[in-house]
Amino acid sequence: MSGVFVRRLLRTAFACASRTAGGGLLAVAAVFLLLPLSAGTASAVEPSVPYWVVPGEPGAVSDLTLPGVADRVLGDSQRWPEILELNQGRIQPDGGALTDPAQPIRAGWVFVLPEGATSGEIRVGTPPAARPNEGQPEAPPVDRPPPVADGGGILGLPPFTATWVGVGAVLLAVAVPMLIMLVRRRRAAVAARPAPTPGSRQVLDRALRQLTAQAAQAKVYAALIGPEQVSLRLAPALPDAPPPWRARQQGAIWEAPSLQFDESVDAGDGLPLLATVGTVEGELAVVNLGRAPGIVALTGDPVAAMRTARAFLDEIGWHAAAASLTVSVVGPPSPMWPPSEQVRVVPDARPVLTSPGDGATGQPDVLHDHLVLVTTTLPQAELEQLGALAAASVGTAAVVVVGDVPNAAWRFEVDADGTLDVGVLGLDLDSPAPSGRLVPNLRR
Repeated sequence: MSGVFVRRLLRTAFACASRTAGGGLLAVAAVFLLLPLSAGTASAVEPSVPYWVVPGEPGAVSDLTLPGVADRVLGDSQRWPEILELNQGRIQPDGGALTDPAQPIRAGWVFVLPEGATSGEIRVGTPPAARPNEGQPEAPPVDRPPPVADGGGILGLPPFTATWVGVGAVLLAVAVPMLIMLVRRRRAAVAARPAPTPGSRQVLDRALRQLTAQAAQAKVYAALIGPEQVSLRLAPALPDAPPPWRARQQGAIWEAPSLQFDESVDAGDGLPLLATVGTVEGELAVVNLGRAPGIVALTGDPVAAMRTARAFLDEIGWHAAAASLTVSVVGPPSPMWPPSEQVRVVPDARPVLTSPGDGATGQPDVLHDHLVLVTTTLPQAELEQLGALAAASVGTAAVVVVGDVPNAAWRFEVDADGTLDVGVLGLDLDSPAPSGRLVPNLRR
């Protein structure tokens, strides 16, 4: 069978597979049966695809990264995972291969591109492959006896071989469409979920989901989110960090590159009581109010403190994890921010400190899944009760008081421009605070 004829049959088979599911079954079976009849011919045929050659002196390390390549050839740096998926493990002309997203890229490498490539440097055709016997001595010729013609069998194959070829074709005809369907669904799901913006809360949410799946015992009280990595503050410290995390300061800090978080991990909605407090050298700084061993007091400028309390309430309220929270404002809310439907406004602390079914005293032993924001003056006895309940909540509740209280566990001093000093947390926040509200519009 001639190579030209085989190539035409292969192109027809691929075209059928892309049009209909039934055509795909027949195409797979036909291609599988043709492979033994055209050894060395059909395998050498590679469909024409768009590709791009990394510029520069072949073999030299390029200054491009995968996001840089995606930005250059696709116009969107966030599409680098598509380039990685198409080229991971593919042997390059110099014999190397791309195996890791952080791996250096070399000039002369060839990247097969997905749909939507727009750069004028893109070529269409069969991508250059590794040169045969790259860096290896050529094997000496071997004398072989001339082939013996076989007039029996099916399509020139022995009956036993032909039977197994047919069985393999049937299995492929069933398995391949299922795999194609699963891959398409996976790609559609990933496409429907946009990549988080570098340095955003969405990046931290993805990091915390992965952390929950890897090390649920890690207790996070603060985090810094930069354009390339996430840094977590832990108490107590854990010196043994699972990959991609790297432990620093005897395990008090865990860091990991943002690109190495697994987007498929789904272990819940992270921590519901996270609040942004500013930036540290330009990186977003977030604290976990639930880890405070008592009351969090917002001291300093009264108007700025009330505005900061509203920012905390807004940020926690829009998050998906807030669906399980009870949010109570004790005292009148500021006229600047009327409460939403999900916020319960009570005149004093009695509805928070008493609950039906808590025993003869009517006092709960602990607060669970509760954010309490106090905007009025309370008796010292009630403040002590609230502080004890927050400390016993084991990270599931927080009590924030606008104004100073004697028994506060954390004190955040707020300047008139909104800049915070978070005190014992050890975060050296930038000053002045970024322009605008402390927390920009985070609602989805």
